[in-house]
Amino acid sequence: RPLHAKAEQHLMCEEHEDERINVYCLRCEAPTCSLCKVFGAHKDCEVAPLPVVYQRQKVGGPGGAAGARGCPPSWPSRPSQRPQSELSDGIAMLVAGNDRIQAIITQMEEICHTIEENGRRQKQHLGLRFDSLYGILEERKKELLQSIAREQETKVQRVRGLIRQYGDHLEASSKLVESAIQAMEEPQMAVYLQ
Repeated sequence: RPLHAKAEQHLMCEEHEDERINVYCLRCEAPTCSLCKVFGAHKDCEVAPLPVVYQRQKVGGPGGAAGARGCPPSWPSRPSQRPQSELSDGIAMLVAGNDRIQAIITQMEEICHTIEENGRRQKQHLGLRFDSLYGILEERKKELLQSIAREQETKVQRVRGLIRQYGDHLEASSKLVESAIQAMEEPQMAVYLQ
């Protein structure tokens, strides 16, 4: 049955509130009190003294509580001399597992730091490369603009020279036409034939 602590370091039986938990039911695998064994829910069960089962489970007696089944309550309360118990082995395995997990976490944190550092260096390197490309493109742009400006000036000067040349031809042709018209209108034959 559920237990509750009534005094310091002592669990008391919930059904028999003045009784301490002092025996262990081997069939139900639960601690209980003597009155529960004699009159209560565990009267048909086999029990063992609580300190004996405690020592066997904690220190590692033969078979632990399971090995205690069928043994009389007159077991000696002397703890087993075996150096390791199932519980101690379990604790050692948990501690070792925790150490491995902590090592993995530390390794992953180092990997994260390495990834972040590599990313920072790559960004810096990329920025420098693009800055260099921007400089090259800007210089190339300046050269191309100057080349276009020179070619534009050359072509404009050439066309303007042709305009002047054709203008001079036009002016000479106009004067010639005007002179021809005047000659045609000249009534005097002597002047016309000069």
